Amino acid sequence: MTQTQRKLLQSVVRDGLKIQHRFSAAPVYAVTGKGHLQSEGVGTLQKIKRSLKQRREKSVA
Repeated sequence: MTQTQRKLLQSVVRDGLKIQHRFSAAPVYAVTGKGHLQSEGVGTLQKIKRSLKQRREKSVA
């Protein structure tokens, strides 16, 4: 695995762990592991968009 791939994987895992608490298994689907993602509202989405915009700006600069 290249250094770039390793950094990407670390970034994806880090982002996944940040939202892991929002996933909840529905009791009916507990055996299959299926569930749903709980919404955290508009404020969270706006923070995510700002963060992504800042990352893009940093990567371009």
